[in-house]
Parts: sequence; C-alpha cells; structure tokens
Amino acid sequence: MFDNYIIEIDDQAAGILIRSGSRSFAFHALEGTFATLEGRIFSDVVAAERAARKIRRNPAPTLAKAS
Repeated sequence: MFDNYIIEIDDQAAGILIRSGSRSFAFHALEGTFATLEGRIFSDVVAAERAARKIRRNPAPTLAKAS
C-alpha cells in the first residue's frame, strides 16, 4: 500500500494525496482549479478522484478583478 498518490484528471495533475493516519488521505492541490480540495481528508483514493472530477466538470466561478 502506498502513502502518496497523484490524482490526474484528463491527463492533468490535480493534486497529491498524502496518507494522513492509517485510513485517510489529505489532498494537496497542484492547480488553482482544485484549491477548494486543499487539506480535505478523504477515506480513499477513489473518493478524492471523484471529488476532483466533480470540480473539473463544475468549476467554481472566478471573481472579476476590480480596476
């Protein structure tokens, strides 16, 4: 069993999962699109990948810059 996993969505690295305890993984975003998952704890790799795919399908709206 591995302690670290790279989550890729559509051939793009979304984040790294690092084992946190004996039965969970912490998500560390590699791209701003997935920042909402930063630090979130997942029970397994499949759950983390599912969450990242959901964000890829429905990204959060970005705020317009003030001039």
